Parts: sequence; C-alpha cells; structure tokens
Amino acid sequence: MFKDEADFEKVVSRLKIDTKPNPNHRENLHQQILSVFNETGQKPEKHITPIGVLRRTIMRNRITKLAAAAVLIAGVLAAIHFVGNPLEATVTFADVIKPIFNAQTAILDIIVGEDEQGPVIHDMIMGSRIRRTLSNIDDVVAIIDMDAGRILQLAPEKKEAAYIDLKDWPSMPNYMEALRNVITRLQKSPDFEVEELGVQKIEGRELIGFHAKHPKTEITIWADPKTALPVRIEQVTGQLHVVCRDLQFDVPMGEELFNMDVPEGYTLQQTELDLHGATEEDFIEGLRILAEVLGDGYFPDGVAIEDYLKHAPDAAKKVEELGLSEQEQIELGMKLQQHLLFIRFFKGEGKWHYAGKGVKFGDADTAIFWYRPEGSDTYRVIYGDLSVKDVAPENLPQ
Repeated sequence: MFKDEADFEKVVSRLKIDTKPNPNHRENLHQQILSVFNETGQKPEKHITPIGVLRRTIMRNRITKLAAAAVLIAGVLAAIHFVGNPLEATVTFADVIKPIFNAQTAILDIIVGEDEQGPVIHDMIMGSRIRRTLSNIDDVVAIIDMDAGRILQLAPEKKEAAYIDLKDWPSMPNYMEALRNVITRLQKSPDFEVEELGVQKIEGRELIGFHAKHPKTEITIWADPKTALPVRIEQVTGQLHVVCRDLQFDVPMGEELFNMDVPEGYTLQQTELDLHGATEEDFIEGLRILAEVLGDGYFPDGVAIEDYLKHAPDAAKKVEELGLSEQEQIELGMKLQQHLLFIRFFKGEGKWHYAGKGVKFGDADTAIFWYRPEGSDTYRVIYGDLSVKDVAPENLPQ
C-alpha cells in the first residue's frame, strides 16, 4: 500500500489531516487506510463482502471517509459523494443509532444509578457473549453466554471457577442488544417522540444530544457531531437509571477472551439461579441477612441495584470475617441474589419505597419498605421486625 513512511505522509498531507498533536490518532489512521486497501490479498471478515467492509469502515469514521474520497479508485464507491464540509453535516437520531444496530463487537462502561462515582461495570461484547469485570471487585471475571443461559465466573488469583446456570432462561440480552430492543419498541410506539438537544458540552466534549421518550422508558444519546458515533447513553426505565459511556464499536477482540471452558488447574463449583423466581419472602430474607448478618444490627442505606454493587466488596469482606464454610458462603450468596432479583424484576404497580436507612433490626413500629402488588388495591408494608401488613393507600407511612 505505502512504499515507505514518506509515501504515507504524502497521502496524509493531501487530505490536510493534522496528526502531529495526537500520535495515536495518526497510527489509527495508518491502520484504517491499510485495512481498507489491504494489498496482501488477505480475505475480508467472514460473511462480509469487500464492498461491505469499505462501506462499514467509511461510514463510521470522518477521517476514513475523507481518505476514501481522495484515494479510492474511481467507480468502487462512485455512488458515495460529499456535499459541503462534513464537519458541518446535520446529524440525526437515525444516524446516531446506526452504530448501535450495526456493531459486531463493542466495549463499554456501565454505571447503575444516578451517582456516576459508583462502581463501573466494564463489558466486552462479542456476539452472544460478554466478558464482564467490576471496578470495585478485584480478581473476578464473568463470562456470560446469553444463548446458553450460563455464566462462568473466574477468580484467577485463587484459581477458582463457578458455573451459574440460569433456570427457566427467558433471554437476557447484553446491554447493546437490550438497547436495540428498547429503541425498536420505542420507534414502533405511537407515543414515541425524539427531542433534539443540540450541541452541548458534556464531560469536557462538544456532543450532540437526542432525547427519546415513551411513558415507560427514556433514553438520551450523546454523540460526536462529526462522526455521529454515540459517546454516552442515559436510560431510565421505572426506578432503574443506567449510564453507558466510553463506547467503542467493532473493536477487534480474540475469541479466547470469551471462552466458556474452565481453565486447567481451577477448582469448580456449579450453582443455579432462577431469574424470575424471587418472592416477597426472598426479599425479606435478604433484608434479614443485610441487617442481622452483614449490617451489625441495622438495615442498609439502600436496597437498589446500585447500592448492592457499591457495597459488594464490604459485604464480601464481612462474609470472610464470619469464618463461614464454603457451602455456607454459597448459600448466603444465593439468598442475597434472590433478594436482589426481587428488586431487579420488580412486578408491582408503580414504584417501591425503601425507608430502612438507620433503622435497627427488630423495630416493629417503623416501616422500612412498601410496595403495591400487581392488581392489588392495598400496599404490602414491611416493618423493622420483618413483619408484613396490608395497608390502604391513605394509611401509608409519610
């Protein structure tokens, strides 16, 4: 492709691209051009035609788009032309969701809750598999196979592995697939509407925003106004608030990162988790464990998913201090998971309410949690002694 470095510099110069301030950007450009004009005769990706590779690469990156316009052999992409300055092109909602729907692989960070200083879930996604780590938990890697409904959890330092089989698997898409599903449902809804937020400064960057809403879900997508690539996605569904940031699309990754086989030399445990089987009794048992076993006699500050993620390392340390057997630790962990699933797949009417912060375990006069079961005229109210009463709406705690 390029005879030498000087040859490459000539192409860059003709395109009027300044790569000096950012060496990494310069190297990325070099690799992108080589990937489009591969003179080695190497075959393109499986199931993707050469024209498909060119089109996909060109339409995603402004620099590659300009390079292709300047050096592609006439006729290869004759139908593609550029009008005016691409930096000033109008970016639409349809443009920014294209990478979400078209990406074959992705890397992204997810934060659950409105506090963006909380734990970061780091996902690497390839097809139906996810490689997941959590910023506040060391030495734990989870590989999730959505098609099989199975999770392989690895602790490399301890050489421990665990398979978690998801009972009555209803399908749990990765974040990207879930986002595609939500956007598709939103677009099909008669109540769907998109508000253009214009260009704003978000986290030190000039980004263009779009707010899509529906009575049950809201999504805000912030994208690079030059490339239309999403940079930040905020989603609110019910009481679940999720922020996805630092997105990268179609990143080359080796399949070995997503291998579901247990490495040699690891000890193995196997458990089962029923995603939709959590009951009120499971939730109450979790409250008991959080207060009596892990909370020194007091209920936690919160019971939302973000609270669970935030305090997971402290809970793990506390469990270790209790000196429980391996089997007892497994049983305790499974009970807490069922407790969490009650909140994650909450099936009640409206919102649930938690008021247990600072309440002592055994306080029979203080309501710590209440919710309205689906189809019920009354609320279920849980008190500090973990008793439960049916209460009319007008008699709920203030």
